[in-house]
Amino acid sequence: MKDCNEIVDCSGRREFLVKSAMLAGGLVLTLSGAGSAFASRFEDVTVAINDKSPLNKVGGTATVDSSAGKIVILRTGDAAFVAVSAKCTHKGGPIKYDADAKQFFCPWHDSKYKTDGSNAGGPASQPLASYKATGSATSVTVKVGS
Repeated sequence: MKDCNEIVDCSGRREFLVKSAMLAGGLVLTLSGAGSAFASRFEDVTVAINDKSPLNKVGGTATVDSSAGKIVILRTGDAAFVAVSAKCTHKGGPIKYDADAKQFFCPWHDSKYKTDGSNAGGPASQPLASYKATGSATSVTVKVGS
């Protein structure tokens, strides 16, 4: 076996292996951090409720902007709320709430959704994204992040 000091290729091989190991380690660290950065890019939404807010009464709704897109919040009880995506899964139309039918709907093609976001009729085949909403008489918070 020859001494590496005598072979010029040894240092080139060693340098390549060290750089490759450092690159692989950096890639692993980058990818492991990417998952947490992606999960944290969505921020929760808190909406204040006052006497002029549509969420001041049961059956009231408000559409709010969030980092995940528009969300419709529905007040279902004194301190109970539901929140769903305000974008129809059929063709991307705006989601509204029909208080008489007690369901969400899309005025574009008449897709219908239950208050939990599941399909209730129409051409949409996918449910609306739903979000956990907790609140009180004075505010509601929609958990958009994971």
